[in-house]
Amino acid sequence: MTYREWAEEYYQSAADVKKRLETIKKEMKTAAGEKLALLNQRHNILYGMYLDCIHVAETLVRRKGEC
Repeated sequence: MTYREWAEEYYQSAADVKKRLETIKKEMKTAAGEKLALLNQRHNILYGMYLDCIHVAETLVRRKGEC
């Protein structure tokens, strides 16, 4: 596996997490109380995962000099 292929896997993972974030944002619009707090917590965790995936993918691309 090349760095570029590896980076693409991370980009795909980021896209998958982003889709889940969009779903959670929609749920948050109608949630209340404890459910809203849990959704907010889940959103924050997934957003961190999304940023990590993007960061790792960009690092892998730079290692190969393809950025």
